[in-house]
Amino acid sequence: MAQSAVRSPFGLRNLASLPAVLAVAVLLLLLLLPGLVQAASVDLKQGWEYRWGDSPFGADGVPLWTLESDSRAWKAIDFPSNPPDREGRENVWYRVTLPAGEWRDPVLYIYSVDLIVEVYLDGRRIYRFGRFDAQGRGQFAGWPWHMITLPAESAGKTLYFRIYSNYYDIGLWGEIRLMERMELIGDILQRSASELAAGSFSLCLALLSLLFALLQAQRRLFLAIALHALASAGMAIGNSQARLLLLNQPLLWEYLAAGSYFLVPVAMAMLLEQWLSGALGRLFRAVWRFYLLYLVGALVLSLTGLVALSDTYPVFDLLFVVSLPLLLVPAWRYRKRANTEQRAILAANALLTLLLLISMAVAHGVLPWSRVPVSWGAFAFTLAIVAISLRHYIRTQRALQTLNASLEAKVRARTAELETLASRESGRARALEFCSRKNGILEELVTALQGCRRLQDAHRLLGAGLADLCRPIRGCFYLCDDASAGYRLTDCWGYPDAERPAARIASERELHEADRRYWCFPLAFEHPRLGRRPLGLLALQVGDAEPAIDAEFSHGTLHSLLERGVDRINLALSMLSLQEELERFSYEDALTGLKNRRFLDELLTREIMIAQRQQTPLSVILCDIDHFKRFNDTHGHAAGDEALRVVARQLGGLFRQTDIACRYGGEEFVIVMPAAGLEACRQRAEALRRAVAAAPFHFERRALGPITLSAGVACWPDSVGDPHQLLVSADKALYLAKQRGRDRVECGA
Repeated sequence: MAQSAVRSPFGLRNLASLPAVLAVAVLLLLLLLPGLVQAASVDLKQGWEYRWGDSPFGADGVPLWTLESDSRAWKAIDFPSNPPDREGRENVWYRVTLPAGEWRDPVLYIYSVDLIVEVYLDGRRIYRFGRFDAQGRGQFAGWPWHMITLPAESAGKTLYFRIYSNYYDIGLWGEIRLMERMELIGDILQRSASELAAGSFSLCLALLSLLFALLQAQRRLFLAIALHALASAGMAIGNSQARLLLLNQPLLWEYLAAGSYFLVPVAMAMLLEQWLSGALGRLFRAVWRFYLLYLVGALVLSLTGLVALSDTYPVFDLLFVVSLPLLLVPAWRYRKRANTEQRAILAANALLTLLLLISMAVAHGVLPWSRVPVSWGAFAFTLAIVAISLRHYIRTQRALQTLNASLEAKVRARTAELETLASRESGRARALEFCSRKNGILEELVTALQGCRRLQDAHRLLGAGLADLCRPIRGCFYLCDDASAGYRLTDCWGYPDAERPAARIASERELHEADRRYWCFPLAFEHPRLGRRPLGLLALQVGDAEPAIDAEFSHGTLHSLLERGVDRINLALSMLSLQEELERFSYEDALTGLKNRRFLDELLTREIMIAQRQQTPLSVILCDIDHFKRFNDTHGHAAGDEALRVVARQLGGLFRQTDIACRYGGEEFVIVMPAAGLEACRQRAEALRRAVAAAPFHFERRALGPITLSAGVACWPDSVGDPHQLLVSADKALYLAKQRGRDRVECGA
């Protein structure tokens, strides 16, 4: 992407081509003699004004806004960035009057500009970054710092800034200072020294880690470290202001900084994946693959011109903040199991992440602008890796010395090991047999759980099944008690009567406080609507004095086996919960919460069979809301839905627990009353009609008047000879009630 300017972005035409030796010499000079240039800089924090839109230009190319004497179109602003009432506009002008002062070689320093800018003094353009087209628009050309050369006689004059930005930020950013040229260059070099040092050091570490990845066994670990160091180096060097003194290609540096920035979560997740297994390991693998895809996609799309590189940052920042808990929470939990080296890397990662978040907050205006030392976070990670490497080196040297001293002892010990080999193989065979037996018990338990229809059915299976699975370790199974938000004991094994565990506990912590030898395995399931729900707690008491299971099968191995077993049991419980929820959805009406017509068809068939077998009466009420279509047309379907819910609530309060109320369809409801005669059924229907008519009905704070019902009643054998004709008879009675004026109950013949 081309960028053209009256001067280079630093006001020095040939500075980018200076030899590296000269740059280093200037750096050393300014570091050793910081007081050489003592001219005070001036922060331009006041006197700014802005004006939305773009100025017309005269025939001589002079912007007419720079010549107008009327200042009413200009509005004051505290800082030349993001004026109010943008409303999608992409062009803005700023102006400020330069303060008085004596300057030998004055320059205006700007930390950054969103996105391209032209600067005018006395109607003459003195600086340009980026290229404006005929419509006053342009392409993203990078975020360099700017050094604008000012004429010596510019004090007291008005400086105009023409800005274009299709980014969420528009205007100048960071800090704006008037100062001497050499003071600015020295300041840039001093500020960049730590970043360049950290970047160079991280780059060396990245190359060394890549070499180890090719030669060592832990290739993925060294590759993750190399990527992290490479990202740290790219951010430190790519964001260093001195980068443009080395190579005056702002957009190239932006691509380097963006690629390094986008690489950070890839390296973080890849590094953490090496330490975590199971679902967490797969999660981190998915995270780094996703961010790697984003990195490649963002750079390719911006290089091909389909998107601007600047637009890839907000999307990445949002994704990074959203996914940050996925990276930090498991890592924070893992810290207890991590060794010293892993904790050092986690701490360095946390520091770098914190600095990145602060940098994001500053970039998006959440925090006030300040220089965030992200390079120090990268450097901290590099130092952590170096310290770990030195520690490994020292350990290796000591291990070599110990190894040389113990070679003869190992040769002698080898003879003894061969003698015990047969015994050990026998122990391994017993351990494999033990493991196979436990896996068989686990398979039987999981199969039994999968055969259950409801979670309640699974409760009675778990106690006995878990006892067989955990022996010879003594333990107990607590079931979650929803009423007390605690746990109640359902099964225990291996305890003498005098040492039986507590019948109730409030939490897992209570067990640990009583005896820290307990292993606790929470049993839980994923509910489709409510999320993770506790079901119970498996607690095993393991003491140092308790005999080991086998020389080749320790308690730790059993602990791992039980962890995997509990995971499979939890998965089976989750599948059972899903099956139960799906069954509930298939028989329930979503609007009213009543059973649906499918459930009614199955229920009525079953109740008819029971009534015929036991020779007990069976009654049916079929009712619907009067003039429901007119009600919907008058008050709207939302009010109609509320009317249906009102009737459903009345149904729930008037009938017996053995009676089943269903939504038959539309505004029709059916109530099945087992073992109820015709007169009792008619009385219930009449009570329902009166209750609905008397219930006040309000919707959206408006009284809509009473709702009335018409109902038809049928009973076998009182009014219907064939119980399969109950609904037909009740429907005819309902039709008769409609004919006779509605709001009444009729009995079928």
